[in-house]
Amino acid sequence: MKKYFKFLALFLIILTLAFLLFGCAKKETANNTQQSNQTSNQQNSTSSQPADIVEEIKKAGKLVVGTSADYPPFEFHDISSGKDVIAGFDIDLANAIAKELGVELEIKDMSFDTIIPAVLSKKVDIGIAGFTITEERKKSVNFSIPYIQGGQQIITYKGSGIKGKDDLKGKTVGVQLGTTGEEIAKKIEGAKLKQFDKVDAAVMDLLNKKVDAVIVDFAVAKAYASNNADKLELVGDMLDNAAKAVVLRKEDEKLLEIVNKVITDLKNSGELDKMVQKWFVEYKPAK
Repeated sequence: MKKYFKFLALFLIILTLAFLLFGCAKKETANNTQQSNQTSNQQNSTSSQPADIVEEIKKAGKLVVGTSADYPPFEFHDISSGKDVIAGFDIDLANAIAKELGVELEIKDMSFDTIIPAVLSKKVDIGIAGFTITEERKKSVNFSIPYIQGGQQIITYKGSGIKGKDDLKGKTVGVQLGTTGEEIAKKIEGAKLKQFDKVDAAVMDLLNKKVDAVIVDFAVAKAYASNNADKLELVGDMLDNAAKAVVLRKEDEKLLEIVNKVITDLKNSGELDKMVQKWFVEYKPAK
């Protein structure tokens, strides 16, 4: 019996030690697992942080800009030299931004209504295409400080009888998809909208009298009217007073600072006034 109790006591001691060792091992494993998870979380947190777009642009050696090159004098295809070159006020601004970054400029020409999606999906770095600052657009993107003031204007063919906004009731109005002009036209009572991907297609229909009027930015309307002085005319007052700005992703704050600096420097140096003179006063569209 005495041997039995000694054996039982020894067994209990061994069992207690086993539990203690198991508990320590389990705790150490838990600690190791926790440390591993913490390390993994730190790595994931680091990798999920937004990349520095400015450094990415510099590393790539180019600034990719989305535009819609059918909007003279903001941006358009210039073939006067025998080559098809995208030129215009916005392109000069894009070149100034690329120069500030120390990189080349790459222009991607696309439909206006696809530019903001292209910016958001990082197919382009920024969008420059005579964008009007609106509250709706500000929900998804950032805007630079304004680089030029503007407004929507009615352009019609001579003899149409249209003298202003009130005369558009029952008329067919051409607009470019995704533009401020489209939004304004939608609010004109009785107007019938005809939507186009490109402004030049809308103006071509106007010249052929397939639409009664087109609503576009004042400078663009003036450029088309100057090129067709015997056929087209601007009528009525500007329909709004809207500033133009560069479109950027909300997270690209460092790039926004650089874009704003370029616009400010152009204004302070008088270079922006020269650009306005060049494109909105002296520029005459090639016939």
